[in-house]
Amino acid sequence: MSRVPPTRLARAATSVRTTVQHLAARMVPPEVGVLELGSGFMSTHALYAAARLGVPDTLAAGPLSPADVAARVGTQPDATHRLLRACATWGVFREEPDGRFALTPLADRLRSGTADSMRDVVLMLGDPRYQRVWAELAATVRTGEPGAERALGRSMWEVLEQDAEFGDVFHAAMTRLCALDWPAVAAVYDFTRFSRVVDVGGGHGQLLALVLGASPAAQGVLVERPSMADGAARLLGEAGLGGRYRFEAASFFDSVPPDGDVYLLRRVLHDYDDAGAAAVLTTLRAHMRERATLLVLDGVVPSGNAPHLTKALDLDMMLFVGGRERTEPQWRALLADTGFRTTRIVPTVSPISVIEAVPGRKP
Repeated sequence: MSRVPPTRLARAATSVRTTVQHLAARMVPPEVGVLELGSGFMSTHALYAAARLGVPDTLAAGPLSPADVAARVGTQPDATHRLLRACATWGVFREEPDGRFALTPLADRLRSGTADSMRDVVLMLGDPRYQRVWAELAATVRTGEPGAERALGRSMWEVLEQDAEFGDVFHAAMTRLCALDWPAVAAVYDFTRFSRVVDVGGGHGQLLALVLGASPAAQGVLVERPSMADGAARLLGEAGLGGRYRFEAASFFDSVPPDGDVYLLRRVLHDYDDAGAAAVLTTLRAHMRERATLLVLDGVVPSGNAPHLTKALDLDMMLFVGGRERTEPQWRALLADTGFRTTRIVPTVSPISVIEAVPGRKP
């Protein structure tokens, strides 16, 4: 497991970086600052193009000229040079004095098949279907309605079920983001005291695999839609955990298994408005044993003007599924209204927090 700095130290470093960024922004005219913000989409699409074309993989063995890169990935040489040159201004690739381009640490994370790769995430963020939904933001703010149906002709849930290609892109990105959060979560919370772990809405089971890997004596249950079963079998099988979990095809709006010591909800409740999130929690409260623990792994929106991923992710949730990110008072109120008592909220060095709750007085 990679080393994780203490949360206070990481937050102090983030505060310093934010201060420096704000000072740098004040050194340019406001109109230039607006232009820089407005052109941010360009880096998203450049990263997406480089990753989709396999450029970082081509450079893994060493620097190459743009013409050599183009020959290996099947692209036009001049256009390839222009893409490499633009990416290099963001620290992705580096142009050598002889005109060849090399990998940088950022470019290395766009390679495929490596342990720390972020390629799957970039392929989701830059996907034309994902971008079309974000183009609906003004309409969503105007109406309060999600933009996915306007952009894609179906709800996001239907797209994920019916569009196999985008479903694969989405679930690969979610699996990677779960693994990205894990070191920060594991650094602040001990899972070894639980003998039966129930991962509710856990996709292909990446979180369950990580928790079981850290808790050798535990057994697991993955509660998901039937369409997730094959992907879960592959992921958990490759992790050597095939005999330590069972897959339970169910809707978390209807039921969850009653035999868990701990129930995990990672990035599930932010998919729903308060009524939908309350429905999920009410189901859990009705089926959980009184001594069980609920862990909500989700963002907690901070107050003030400091940048935090949850503030942008809140727009993402609103756009795609009508969900929302929540502040600490909102989390506590939601849990209390559905029969839970919040015992602690543990921040991490990542944007995710561990919200621990236990069954309280039923509503």
